[in-house]
Amino acid sequence: MPNSSGINGHQNGNRPPDERLQEILHDYSHRNLSLKQRLQYLQEKEGYKISMTTLKKLNRQFKVPTVNKPPPLPVSTTLVTKVVADDIAAQNGPSTIQQNLRLEHNAFIPRDTIHMIMKDNFPHGAQIRFPGKKVPRPRGLLSPGDGVFQEVHCDGHEKMNAKALRMGSVSIDIYGMRCHASGKILFEVAVPNARCSSTVGHIYLDLVEKYGMICQQLTVDGGSETGEMYACHTVLREKYGADLKRAAFVALPSTKNIVIEGSWGHWLKFRGKTIRSAIEVGREQGYFQPTNDLHISLFNWIWPKVVQLGISNLVDYWNNHKTRTQRTANIPSGAAPNTVFDFPENYGLINCGIEVDLQDVSALRETIPRTREECYRWVSDEFNHTAGNAYAQLGSPLLTHNSAWQIFIDMLHILHTE
Repeated sequence: MPNSSGINGHQNGNRPPDERLQEILHDYSHRNLSLKQRLQYLQEKEGYKISMTTLKKLNRQFKVPTVNKPPPLPVSTTLVTKVVADDIAAQNGPSTIQQNLRLEHNAFIPRDTIHMIMKDNFPHGAQIRFPGKKVPRPRGLLSPGDGVFQEVHCDGHEKMNAKALRMGSVSIDIYGMRCHASGKILFEVAVPNARCSSTVGHIYLDLVEKYGMICQQLTVDGGSETGEMYACHTVLREKYGADLKRAAFVALPSTKNIVIEGSWGHWLKFRGKTIRSAIEVGREQGYFQPTNDLHISLFNWIWPKVVQLGISNLVDYWNNHKTRTQRTANIPSGAAPNTVFDFPENYGLINCGIEVDLQDVSALRETIPRTREECYRWVSDEFNHTAGNAYAQLGSPLLTHNSAWQIFIDMLHILHTE
């Protein structure tokens, strides 16, 4: 008898609309998830349970890209050389370049092909990166704890402050937070001053708002900038996790706070050295005059955006890349940090986050001496409006570390004539 209902006897949940499903499947591909991981994400996050065969059919139906169908070699060569050329410091190997191509250019190219192209066109990069050139890192010091969001490591990065750049008063700091057990970069932002206690307090509350929960323990390196963060976290821990025996706040020497300290090495390798080199071109070529107020304001309007884009690209890359399998490691390896964070039970962990009422977060913001807007402000509202108009007159070109100084010069010309 015909099955007029169309129901096959299996409860698959609710299939997302085709447009949404296509977006989801393409996102999984860009994140380099295995087919098994894609099935789990579909079931756990989207409420849609299907078989491996159905997933493969959907991938074909929605033309989900794969390295098994790469662009022609001439096109691949052009794309690879463009991405490698953007890495001025030559810090990134084939695996990182492959992930960048996926995330930034929607290009899926096999790693072996990328290695061949890099070897033929950029042989100096491998010589710079070979293991003997690197400073040995501390090993065997990490234990996983009970799970993700149990311990979060926090620190500031000041390799582009005024002393480092030697370009007058201009300075770009970064503050980051990273999960201990999963290795996921939870939050990372470019700020005018990472040593400002109010700024760090607002960054912490931004983290809580983003995830809707607090971690059990914050681990820092003991600087004075953590005062407001300490106060906010302590209040929330006492209200929502008073029964926990674990310390709410721990200060360690930088050499022991290696989870977040290690992430700065990844930043420098991925984009940090390249961006700093690009910034210093302004000093070396005379584009930037450190005593000129207009130059200072325009620098602060352009370059923090470039740095934040680099940070966002790093976070996207790092959280979705598969770490190297290390059988002797105490924490999960061989999986992407996002996957460990989203499905901790697959790795013998739990989610230790403590849900909080976001109204409490808003109330705590009111206790911080400086407002969030003040702490995150790079230029005055008036200059931001004026510079925005000048940028629009140029056609709003893409801001990258390669284009920033040309845009700086072009905007200066417009601002001088107004």
